Amino acid sequence: MVTADQLREAILSQNPTDQQREAIFADELEFLLRAAPGSGKTWTSCRRFIWRAASWPHPVGGLALLSFTNAAIREFKAVTVNVGRRGLLSDPNYVGTFDSFVERYILAPFGHLLTGANKRPKLFPGPRPGDRKNMQLMVWRNSKGGQKIPVPAWEVIPCPNGTKYSFKTSPNYGSQPIAGAIGPVYNLLSLGFYTHAQRIFWACKLLTERPHIAELLAARFPEIIVDEAQDTNAWLLILMNILRESGAKITLIGDPDQCIFEFSMADATSLPELKTKWAIPEMPLSQSFRCNNQIAAAVRSVGGNANFSGFGSGASEWRRAFVVKESSTAFSDGLAAFQRLADMAEVSLNSVAVVCRAHEQLDSLRGKVNYTKLKGNAKDLAKAAFLRDSRLDYRGASQIVESIVRKLTGDAPLWERIDTDPTSHERMALALAIWKFVKDPQRLLPVSHRGDTWIPSMRTQLACLIEEVDLQGDVKLGQHIKSTGLSAAQKALPLFETIHELPVARQDTIHQVKGESIDAVLAIGSTKFWNSVVAAVQSGENTENRRLAYVAMTRARHLLVVALPKRHYEKYSKTWEEWGFGVTT
Repeated sequence: MVTADQLREAILSQNPTDQQREAIFADELEFLLRAAPGSGKTWTSCRRFIWRAASWPHPVGGLALLSFTNAAIREFKAVTVNVGRRGLLSDPNYVGTFDSFVERYILAPFGHLLTGANKRPKLFPGPRPGDRKNMQLMVWRNSKGGQKIPVPAWEVIPCPNGTKYSFKTSPNYGSQPIAGAIGPVYNLLSLGFYTHAQRIFWACKLLTERPHIAELLAARFPEIIVDEAQDTNAWLLILMNILRESGAKITLIGDPDQCIFEFSMADATSLPELKTKWAIPEMPLSQSFRCNNQIAAAVRSVGGNANFSGFGSGASEWRRAFVVKESSTAFSDGLAAFQRLADMAEVSLNSVAVVCRAHEQLDSLRGKVNYTKLKGNAKDLAKAAFLRDSRLDYRGASQIVESIVRKLTGDAPLWERIDTDPTSHERMALALAIWKFVKDPQRLLPVSHRGDTWIPSMRTQLACLIEEVDLQGDVKLGQHIKSTGLSAAQKALPLFETIHELPVARQDTIHQVKGESIDAVLAIGSTKFWNSVVAAVQSGENTENRRLAYVAMTRARHLLVVALPKRHYEKYSKTWEEWGFGVTT
């Protein structure tokens, strides 16, 4: 049995910095650990978990370590196993995502109490036969023309509104405020279902209405560590407040400057506000083990952490941060400069990434999209092929294809059977058939095909898929897969024309590279985006675009190049130079 002293010595033998050591062994059970990019946040928080769990002072209960992604949880578990403490990952402790925590400890055992139902609720699998005709699941919204439009309960998102709550429609229905939604959403729960967006809402409502359950949960987990706390959305903040008021002690680990998920109700002000509200101390992790000193010094001007520092000097004068003027809509100037600077910095192009603010820049970087004016199912199929071909998003493509097949054959009995039993052999067989369809470029045809040949071929291939999965019915695909929206000229063009400026470089959005370390980064954005970043820095505002720029730039280990559109560059290049960026052409 390893003693506490032996465990402490084992952790200290790994040479933590002074800041890391103070966070790991802190006597305080509640504090905000403000961790800069690349500062060893995961390393530190995992060892904090191991130290607290191994020297557990409470007579009952366990320690919960919560994060937002399965990737982060896998990393925590791997580190714990690698240091020989696998036993700490099992009861009474819990290491998992917030979503799995809520399902396992709140909604699965107690969610049925909200409606008095006999069966326990679960995540909504998607509309089943009859759901769209069930008026008890519909919320009615006024259109601009004064017509009443039905919005299904599964397309409704609850939103905190002070001490109360309101609702809005999902992005599929325009993200518009909507009244009278509680009844249909409640009816959906009565049938045994909640959506991902409704999960935490129901958990908070349950704990508020039945405080004894919150007290039991706080006793079950008297200490909770929240990783990536800057991404905590409004409902999770309410949940944490409920648990804390019920007796749990909560440690927050994160960085307000890296909050880039406002679209999912995350709020960059939440960490500073919780720190003040809970009257807890702040501990820093300000030294990056990723960026060199030159990159850190330049990026520090863009971020809000004045103490952010690098880890050693760059090996040459070319290992630093640069800005370049971009005159091309395909970003050819930035790509050329990036390749040249990477060569001088002796960074292999196999370990670099082009990071874009939005999918619009990513698509322009990869080629020219010619299918945007297509309509209906044909456009959705083209999008599925594009996701597979250009983004390697097989899961997203499969979801689109299944949605189209379901829409075309929704009355088939198979759908009711697989929705009733999502783990059935039929469900697995359908998913496998769609996956094979998406993976095979002879079936889901590439978007490099011409529009006038792609449309009729996709009718044939989709008909074969429908017959293969035994959903064949009276489906006239000629009426559902049409070239409506494409001009005669566009029909003669590929749906997507690929550009190979820098084929070996990884290409992603900022959201997709968050948390990663990359040898060299080329950051791309629009004039509007970079203008807003400069304006926010100069005014001292902590805006989402400023945080996005900061996250993109702090991925770089050895070389950072920022491609600035010509108009922005000509107006602000001196500002970037003052911040510490080298100016190149």
